[in-house]
Amino acid sequence: MPQHANIGDWTSGYVRANGIRHHYLEWGHPDAQPLLMLHATGLCAWPWKPIARRLTERYRVLAFDQRGHGDTDPSDKGYRFEYAGEDLAAILHAMELVRPSVIGHSSGGLATILAANHLPDAFGPVVLVETRVSNDAPTAPSQDLNRRADRTRMKRPVWETREAMFDAYRTRAAFKDWQEEPFRQFIEGGTRLLDDGRAELKCHPETEATFYGMRDDLQVGEYLKDLAGQWLLLLADYPGCQRVDDPGIRDFQRSVPGSRVVPMGKGSHFLPMEYPDDVLATIIDWLDCHSGTR
Repeated sequence: MPQHANIGDWTSGYVRANGIRHHYLEWGHPDAQPLLMLHATGLCAWPWKPIARRLTERYRVLAFDQRGHGDTDPSDKGYRFEYAGEDLAAILHAMELVRPSVIGHSSGGLATILAANHLPDAFGPVVLVETRVSNDAPTAPSQDLNRRADRTRMKRPVWETREAMFDAYRTRAAFKDWQEEPFRQFIEGGTRLLDDGRAELKCHPETEATFYGMRDDLQVGEYLKDLAGQWLLLLADYPGCQRVDDPGIRDFQRSVPGSRVVPMGKGSHFLPMEYPDDVLATIIDWLDCHSGTR
């Protein structure tokens, strides 16, 4: 049974599924069509807030923390993308969600693809944002996941204050183009305050690094076969990003009859935090066309 706490314009809740307690943020009327939001590795549900709030007139929006992230329990059996897919399938069952729409950023999109293999035809229209749908080798050194895992393990897990972390992170390459609100939400929602006032990352660097290290072992193409439903993939524009003419993208479109790929022509891997208005407009058009909410 989900547990809730009202905080401002959103609700904080928990549901037990697949052996652990999952945390989520919720907006909108409980009887509205459900729409799930899943974050990328190393993030949490909070940066979705600017987009989630603007979907509440049409949807019951549920933004989840994935295992080992945010306020969801850590994993007792290690970290694999397959577990994230199992989690999402179990959450649908535990919360009795009927054909929810989904917005999945990066690994959040992978979790949706994997869950759809556990529960065929369980989802409404899906939007994948910057989700790697193949195992194509990266074309830029910065996209090498083993290097990213090594860098991640060097991250500082505890800061003197959230303000100190804010100042240190704000000019880093990964965050410098984020809009102000999602960045502040990431700092607040992605850290817990210790008794002495220091701020600790909720997603431990080793957890994040483990996910990166596991990505190349996931043969995602095997999970695209017979994938039903309507799937939109949004691509950003940066060195080493996926391109519409990449073999893996072409395979995705051939394997998933109900798919469409849209290059946004801007942004980094963190496209939803840099250009939330453009991402939201594209999402609404897709959902309206395929979910009958217009």
